[in-house]
Amino acid sequence: MTERLRLVVFDLDDVLVHFRPPRRLDYLHALTGLAREHLHESIWASDFEPAAEAGAWPDPDDYLDEFNKRIGYRVTVQQWIEARRAAMELRPEVLDVARSLRGRVELALLTNNGSLLKRSLPDLVPDVCEVFAPRVHASCDFNARKPDPIVFTRLLEHYGVSPEQALHIDDSLDYVNGAIAAGLKGVVFHDVHSLIEALGQLLSTDRGK
Repeated sequence: MTERLRLVVFDLDDVLVHFRPPRRLDYLHALTGLAREHLHESIWASDFEPAAEAGAWPDPDDYLDEFNKRIGYRVTVQQWIEARRAAMELRPEVLDVARSLRGRVELALLTNNGSLLKRSLPDLVPDVCEVFAPRVHASCDFNARKPDPIVFTRLLEHYGVSPEQALHIDDSLDYVNGAIAAGLKGVVFHDVHSLIEALGQLLSTDRGK
């Protein structure tokens, strides 16, 4: 028999927030004077972020030291946070959907990110953290990154939830497929209306058991 849904895992970027990376590059370019191409190639087109997302530099200060070494400029923690903030815009209508699920299922957040972003989330998205706390995670917490199914397996093991009892919502089809490979249900996020419809179908199925 199919198990009742217990845990809904939301992605962050382009689900709960609009994420516009060019705005981060604009901020860092204005701050440092470094070319946007250099910044992008040094960090986001390199092996740095995938490694950090998979658990490298678990100390946020070590992460920032490596970030600065690679770009050749000393960015402070607060400047790094403000650069990230410049690229983010809360989607309150999606957060309201998550909030409406409380009391019916448990909620968790899982974003592909490193240790400094994880530590900065209460500053960057306090409303999101309020809804999802204490299950607010970056992939680095589990030493793996989406779409690797093991990141989902480790998250579920951490909370004692079986895969059949969990759902992952993500804007990336590859990441949703990774969740499905780990045994979870998956919903590809397109817009709030289709999300509400998909959740309604899943939860009505639960109520019918």
